[in-house]
Amino acid sequence: MLFRSFTRQTLLRQLMGWKMLDVAPKYFRASIARGASQVDRTGGKYGAGLISGVSVAMQGEALGHGLWVDQVFLSQVVDGINSKDLGLKSRFNHPSASGDALGTQVGKFFNARIENGKPVADLHILESATKTPDGNLADYVMTLAEEAPTDFGVSVAFKIGRAHV
Repeated sequence: MLFRSFTRQTLLRQLMGWKMLDVAPKYFRASIARGASQVDRTGGKYGAGLISGVSVAMQGEALGHGLWVDQVFLSQVVDGINSKDLGLKSRFNHPSASGDALGTQVGKFFNARIENGKPVADLHILESATKTPDGNLADYVMTLAEEAPTDFGVSVAFKIGRAHV
């Protein structure tokens, strides 16, 4: 069997189609994973709230990138979250070219696991999320998880070799 060596950019071009990509993108975004099982408004490592069983990724297309998220990737997301002793940062929104994510951190994910074939983790809300420049993001996020748990969702941003939730 013959194996070919690829640079990161060449590999991305192969995966995404030659005409679509002149420069390798910094991040990809997977489909939004939806679902949360329980909210404890005074729980968590920081005492500001805990949302248990948050769906952190789902199998399917990495929207707009021509890549497929499979079970191997989902297991790697779980391993990646659990490898962070201080938790994996969760923001209200992804940083963009027109703005940073300062003031948007909601909490940190811990205790990632596979439940019913999908990766879930527990979101520990930071006290600072109650006092952001844009208001009380902690209350908004916990209220959404309580009122519409199947609509509650997160999106994983990832680079080849790394993932960010």
